[in-house]
Amino acid sequence: MAQEKIKLVVIDEHTLGYIFPELPNSAGILRASILRGSNFNDMGGSISLHGATVRLASEKDFDDYRVVFDGYKNSPEYEYEENCIVQNN
Repeated sequence: MAQEKIKLVVIDEHTLGYIFPELPNSAGILRASILRGSNFNDMGGSISLHGATVRLASEKDFDDYRVVFDGYKNSPEYEYEENCIVQNN
């Protein structure tokens, strides 16, 4: 049986976070954006996902939220959206 991965997610299009497989109804916060409508503190902690819209985060989301993606990118323990790649000019 394959081990479940930690999901890197965007919550309600205003918070970048992660979901541990053993806690699927809550998420840890990596970065919250009050400009996008978040009322969460991005100093860590966790939030309930009850009633939230959640999607897998992409490398572009990490760029948008100004969080370095390098530590997550090559690690087999994380699941994220791989189709959206940031290109630096």
